[in-house]
Amino acid sequence: MGLLDKASDAGSKSANKPVAKAVAKAVPVAKAVAKAIPVAKAVAKAKPSSVIIPDAVIAQPMKALKVKATSQGLPENFETASPNARRIAWFTNFVVNLGPVFAFLFSVAILDAFTTIFAIVALVALTLNLIVVPIMSGRTLGNFVSRTKNITSSGSKPNFLHALFVNSTGILALTGVVFLMIFAGSMVSEKGSTQMWASLWSILGIIFLILFFINSSMKRGSEMNQGLYDSIFGAFLVKHIPAEGEVSTGFIGKLEGMASYGDRFTQRQEAKSAKKVAKELTAEESDNESDEIPVAKAVAKAKPSAKAKAKPSAKAKGTSNDKKDAGKTK
Repeated sequence: MGLLDKASDAGSKSANKPVAKAVAKAVPVAKAVAKAIPVAKAVAKAKPSSVIIPDAVIAQPMKALKVKATSQGLPENFETASPNARRIAWFTNFVVNLGPVFAFLFSVAILDAFTTIFAIVALVALTLNLIVVPIMSGRTLGNFVSRTKNITSSGSKPNFLHALFVNSTGILALTGVVFLMIFAGSMVSEKGSTQMWASLWSILGIIFLILFFINSSMKRGSEMNQGLYDSIFGAFLVKHIPAEGEVSTGFIGKLEGMASYGDRFTQRQEAKSAKKVAKELTAEESDNESDEIPVAKAVAKAKPSAKAKAKPSAKAKGTSNDKKDAGKTK
């Protein structure tokens, strides 16, 4: 019995030893799991931070773009020129720039005389309106007559080259037409150097015409009526309102006095537009009255007919009652 007890004790000890090892091995696994939990928490915390960084990076260039867009727009306290003022400025510059040129061409083609005088007048007019006056005041004769001026996004006057390019588009287009009329035929008939020069002048004329159409199409498609050269120089045509205490004297003062012609023309145009509006209103009122008159007549005609219908019915009721009374008496 003693031997059997020892053998059973030895067996039980040997059976318990693997269990202890298994438990001992299970403890590192639990430690690994316990270590993995803080790592998972760190990863979960790191994810939102990784999302915030790209948003901040994206937001910075968006703010920069907004600042650029506002800095290039029309400055405050300025109002764009009205369509009537734009027409006055265009017509004045057209007459000043191209009037002497047409006179020169007429003297060359028809009169065959006084060509030198017309050429000098045309050259002086172009020099004054495209170079001298813009350098002195930043405006052209058309701007003085229409009380307008060109400014940049900073509120200052643009480079004088802006006035040179803007007001020479019509002259360049006319020059391009002349070049094509003179040299287009020589491109085919002539050979050698003459053909080369004819081709160059013809290509230059085509370029002038293309620039003219691009400028006009950009003006029609722009909210601020900015053409090609306005967009290049960042210029806007606005109303000219003199600052307090600003007084023009000398040559510029005389040019400022030309604005009275533009004011008179504007007043006449406004009076005409007011008359048109008044005529349209009176026409609408007369139409409304003419529509109401037939309705009133129809109502007036309908009232007697209703009365006429009502009277016979009353009489008919009276006769029917009389007949009933006569029958009862019988």
